[in-house]
Amino acid sequence: MPNPLRPEDLKACLTHPRTTTATAAGPVEYADRGSGEPLLAVHGTLGGCDQGLVATEFFRANGFRIIAPSRPGYLGTPLATGRTPEEQADALAALMDAIGIAKFAVFAGSGGGPAAYALAARHPDRVKRLVQVDSVCLPIPPLPFARLSAKDPSIRFQLWLLRRAAVPMLKMMFRRFGGESPEEAAAHALRVAADPVRIEHLEAIYIASSGWARRRAGFDNDSTAFKRLTPLDLEAITCPTLIMHATMDASVPPENAAHAHRRIAGSELYWMRGSHVAFFLEEGDTAPGYALEWLRGTNPDGQTPGPAS
Repeated sequence: MPNPLRPEDLKACLTHPRTTTATAAGPVEYADRGSGEPLLAVHGTLGGCDQGLVATEFFRANGFRIIAPSRPGYLGTPLATGRTPEEQADALAALMDAIGIAKFAVFAGSGGGPAAYALAARHPDRVKRLVQVDSVCLPIPPLPFARLSAKDPSIRFQLWLLRRAAVPMLKMMFRRFGGESPEEAAAHALRVAADPVRIEHLEAIYIASSGWARRRAGFDNDSTAFKRLTPLDLEAITCPTLIMHATMDASVPPENAAHAHRRIAGSELYWMRGSHVAFFLEEGDTAPGYALEWLRGTNPDGQTPGPAS
């Protein structure tokens, strides 16, 4: 059985030390947490190294060393280090060179998807295994009001709701973004709200998305780059690849996962029930554990991946 997460583990991710190092591609900020096999955590849009740590803390608690960089334009990594997915991929490889890590596994989510796909395609000798969760690989226009909802007042309001009215907030989320019936959403919200780890996980993700002034350049670059995303060289990816995606994802349409699966030879597609945060909430008992065993190179015991398409 994997080691479970604790709320204090997730809180520690938000204050973990970070450093900025010179690389062949330019300065890159990163956090280094844990020990064991290295796992490069490529954060999503409106993130940073703190969000990368939060997203992969379960893997750190189960024996992985997490290297979590801030992608260009986020926190301490200047946008000049890399604007395109290809430039960001090369910056990630240069960071691992600077740290002295030759081969590593990669975990990426959402807006970190294009850079991670490009990393595996452009540096096949470096990436041992690739996990993509709700990741972008096709052109995707910004969601309506996305920039407004990313700013600090909106993040603070969502945190306030989560801390004071978690059940109604979660019920709305599951109804609107998960496609659940009122009865399903109510029962689901009660289950999640009663779990302190899942609530702490969601709270930590919100906190690791706040501080608009230090994430704005990355957010705007992602929005522009993803709107006109050129085809990624997915066919060049040869490492074992696990693609996990929520079936009702309203932020990154599921077709992104199906498209990548069709083009990456031997890839595995795992559908999760729910919306964009399904990996942490709706599928919190199964999806992370499956990904952990897959990263270890073993067959998850008694768990079956969702149907591929």
